[in-house]
Amino acid sequence: MGRSERIFCFEAFDVTDPLVQSAERLYEQTQHPDERIPWGWIARSIKGRATWRPGTWGKHLLVATPEEHANDPAHLAGFAYGAHLPGYGGYVSYIGVADAARRRGVGTRLFGQMFKVLAADAGAADEPLPFVVWESHKPGPGSTEADWKLWEARVRLFDRVGGLWVDGLELQTPNYASENGPPVSLQLFVKPIDTLVVGFDEEKVKDIAAGLLERVYRARPGDPMYDATLPPGCHPRLRPAKDAARRREPEKKLALV
Repeated sequence: MGRSERIFCFEAFDVTDPLVQSAERLYEQTQHPDERIPWGWIARSIKGRATWRPGTWGKHLLVATPEEHANDPAHLAGFAYGAHLPGYGGYVSYIGVADAARRRGVGTRLFGQMFKVLAADAGAADEPLPFVVWESHKPGPGSTEADWKLWEARVRLFDRVGGLWVDGLELQTPNYASENGPPVSLQLFVKPIDTLVVGFDEEKVKDIAAGLLERVYRARPGDPMYDATLPPGCHPRLRPAKDAARRREPEKKLALV
């Protein structure tokens, strides 16, 4: 794919479309099994678009292709899956870019188009879109250098699209690879849309995390995932996305006595 080619980004409506089948393969290649819902759930949401009405979850599968190969599944550049949650905001669940399409602005294009379709859903329901939220897995101790490089590239993308990192909070989510496996710990990112950044104080950020847990993961106070995400003394705040790329916080120097 040449650098001069435009990227088409559009919604898929037919589960039998070869581009959707290609998106399924890319989904399995780019998303960690622990974080991956069954593809059948996504396929059902595609079928449901024909009967969608404002006021219900608006789920979208977007596909990205180079202009000259817009209908060729072999040239699928990327995909994004997200939803508008009425009375809450927008949620980008998954985004993946094909290896051959990296460094072409595909991720930025997918995020930008997803923001637009989520805003359209909010507008259809005659409500604002205060923010769009998404999660991502940060490498931990024992991770490879390749894992860290991939994380740093993701964070640069999040920064480019206007995402802010929620510092001081780790979202605990279900382990989809193992029903009895430990929860998956994810970093949270927020892009303000119709609410000014100054409106996202500590309590607002907590509300965003709580709303995501309750509405997406069906976890409420008293649930181990909920309580581990929002323990007493939790003080989350928004910081530039690029700050999430730090492998560890700078060590504080002890004052000499």
